[in-house]
Amino acid sequence: MKFKRANFLLIGTVLMILGGGCASLAETGGSVLDGSAFAEKTLASYREEPGKKIRLDRVRPKNGPEFITIRIDSIPNLRIKGSLPDGEGNFYLSSLYFLSPNTNGWNEFTLELSGIGSFVGNDTAQAGAILQLKGPVETLDISEGKIRRGASRLTGTQALAALHNRRERVEAITQWMKEQPNLPDFSDRETFEEYWTPLLFPEIVKRKERPAAWTEGESWVIGEDVKWNTVYTESVFPEELWPVRNSGTLLRDWEEASGWIYFVFEWDRIVESLSKKIELKKTK
Repeated sequence: MKFKRANFLLIGTVLMILGGGCASLAETGGSVLDGSAFAEKTLASYREEPGKKIRLDRVRPKNGPEFITIRIDSIPNLRIKGSLPDGEGNFYLSSLYFLSPNTNGWNEFTLELSGIGSFVGNDTAQAGAILQLKGPVETLDISEGKIRRGASRLTGTQALAALHNRRERVEAITQWMKEQPNLPDFSDRETFEEYWTPLLFPEIVKRKERPAAWTEGESWVIGEDVKWNTVYTESVFPEELWPVRNSGTLLRDWEEASGWIYFVFEWDRIVESLSKKIELKKTK
């Protein structure tokens, strides 16, 4: 179930100009438009064996030192960056890049990281290696980013301010989500959205899909062209989220950045999975 109040043609128009497909734009976002997507060369690639869920690349940028990137199939728009391994196979995480596309544009940002991992040869597999993060991974500040909203594009300090504000709201709603009881395992973003949409926004779904906590109430406010049930808001959400939901800001975040919310919700699991020994096989 995916609720959208409008269907914009901007992305499709850009794709026609570029001559590419939806996947290529979704994976590269604004970097296609500014040319940075073509400024790197992949020197070597490794894939998880078995499963092929994790990919590690050695990358040479147009300018600057070589580095490694880690990608995860379940969140294709995430790229974790680290230094080249030293003589003992140790490397240092430096940042992650994430793109959250939507029907009207996208959010993209680079988030600084602090953490250590290892990438060493594996004697049990020909042209193989073992990848493993060691210890905690700390997420720091957003260092750069861009936002596309319809025909407008935010860059520089304006984009950073908007991204910082949205990050605070994303972290607040995901923290509340994680505290809810009896959560299922979400196999992908689609199942995540299907589960949470009726709970976050019962006003926009069919009556039969509304949660048990729903009550018609007698108090309503308008936000983002939707009439919100403040009785439901105050009975389900913590007080700090009341203005975010009642103003429609939470709905706008969901429409423009549900992929970002899913990524933050899954981040601890991602780090946990990368902290186990992962056998990779060279494919390039």
